[in-house]
Amino acid sequence: MATPGTGAARSRTGLAVLCAAVLTALTVPLPAQAAASVPGTGGRGSACNPAIRVLDSLPGPGESPEPWRPATEVRDLGPRGLSVGRSHHRPVYWVGTSAHPVPLPTGYTQGVVEAVNRSGVMVGRLTGPGKPPAAFRYVRGARAVALLPGGEQASDINDRGRIVGHRRDAAGRVTGVEWAGTAVRRELALPPQITGVAEVTGINDDGRIVGRGSGVADGEAYETGLVWPASAAAPAQELKPFHPGDTYSSYEPKDIDDEGRIAGTYEYTRLITSNGVTWAPPYTDVTYAPNLGERTRGSFEDISPTTGVSVGTASDSTMVGPFPPETAPPHQAVLWKGSGPTLALPRLAPAGHSGAAAVSDDDRVGGFAVDAAGTLHAVIWTCASRQAAT
Repeated sequence: MATPGTGAARSRTGLAVLCAAVLTALTVPLPAQAAASVPGTGGRGSACNPAIRVLDSLPGPGESPEPWRPATEVRDLGPRGLSVGRSHHRPVYWVGTSAHPVPLPTGYTQGVVEAVNRSGVMVGRLTGPGKPPAAFRYVRGARAVALLPGGEQASDINDRGRIVGHRRDAAGRVTGVEWAGTAVRRELALPPQITGVAEVTGINDDGRIVGRGSGVADGEAYETGLVWPASAAAPAQELKPFHPGDTYSSYEPKDIDDEGRIAGTYEYTRLITSNGVTWAPPYTDVTYAPNLGERTRGSFEDISPTTGVSVGTASDSTMVGPFPPETAPPHQAVLWKGSGPTLALPRLAPAGHSGAAAVSDDDRVGGFAVDAAGTLHAVIWTCASRQAAT
């Protein structure tokens, strides 16, 4: 295990390589149900076609191609060509490449679909001027969304229909929430040393939940990843390591797979460096994935349900370099198979930013990419592991 605070040194090692291939966007429909990939093979042997599929956008203004907070992107991947996310800041789902808006309740103007399960049930968040943020559940074809009681954000849903997210009170305190359908099942319990929740981000089919929060030990504050057992009354377990008094290091779990493996990001703010990281039960140690080539920042946003593949984005620190910062390469979507090097997914254009937010067992990766004209698109990489390269 690498020592926290050495992220910059780790991320500068390796061979600096960028993928220079330019792929033409394809809109070939996916098979009705792609063959499941064999763990570790990345879908080899399945009948998929390696490509970058550019998805349609909802009508809207031209978008900035900057990747810091993409207004159009795939956030999750569902069955039979279904994917979900946002388009021009509005919640959307795609069937194949066709975009379909999620109906917005009166007063709400923006939002995102964060997740979809194998039954096609979607969850996410809505916002609007003068309106409190609202968590929602939506079934394709329904005339309206169902607002989740006491919810500000719905982050994930499992195949049993359990939804996780959080709410915030008037004082700004965050409480983690699990819903069964549209009813609150539980507020997520905390052990005595944990003083608050920052966010709740994922749930697996066993009902284990991940997020992050803050705690105090011996008078020193710290930030920590959290995992809740499926039992409704059980408090969260802290993900190691955590460092009381260390104000520079933080860990942000993002998703948990059906084996209990967790993917997320380690951030070292003193040097503005980061790495994708993973945890495995019993969560007593963390694995730091190597960054892409000599890139000094990396993140993991998702892990596949059973194949152990994590995806995210590579970029660079404005403190560690390169200098001047504007000479840094564009952001790049990355894939990690659980061991070995972190791999780059190809871009739509050599100078176009990209990023990955979702990965499925059938070797699809969802995210965003900028084309040669500078337009940002929601995209899906099919046969992603076959396209990934050092």
